[in-house]
Amino acid sequence: MIAFIRGKLADIQAGSVIIDVGGIGYKVQVPLSPQYQLPARGSEIMLHTSLVVRDDGFYLYGFQSKNELAFFLRLLNVSGVGPKGALAVLSIYTPGELGRAIAGENIAVLIKAPGIGKKTAARIILELKDKVSDLFDEADPRKIVRGREDDALEALEALGYSAVEGRRALKEAGAGLADAPVEELVRSALRLLVK
Repeated sequence: MIAFIRGKLADIQAGSVIIDVGGIGYKVQVPLSPQYQLPARGSEIMLHTSLVVRDDGFYLYGFQSKNELAFFLRLLNVSGVGPKGALAVLSIYTPGELGRAIAGENIAVLIKAPGIGKKTAARIILELKDKVSDLFDEADPRKIVRGREDDALEALEALGYSAVEGRRALKEAGAGLADAPVEELVRSALRLLVK
């Protein structure tokens, strides 16, 4: 098993990166959203990894945090969820958001991931509900405003922004607006997105 990979970021592709380790380029599948947080090409990078062996080849999946990797591995243990589905879920949600959705039995949140339908979302909740509490902070203040942030994100997506752009703007806008109504949160996020 390859626990992590460290090297120079040689290339960034859709859904994957190439990491140069001693002159050998390793293709590592990564969630889409963390791609925006990757360092510049040529910079040193370290990813926590999982090697998945299938009939058609060996696939290396990489994550910037151990929590992302742990969620990926737990999602793989859910019947009907493969690496592609697990990666799709982690491309949309942070470990904290995913953990709160599972703990709160929020199927509507999970079905936003490509390839995850209602049955699969229900299975994820059923099989992981009691197995994810160690992967996210129950006392996280964002848990309290989850419903408000979901509504605000939905509004931004309706205006044509991606979930990644919307989540990033809402995180920045929500820092100073803990008790603000959804409308004010959306306006503040829009100001950041239009800059």
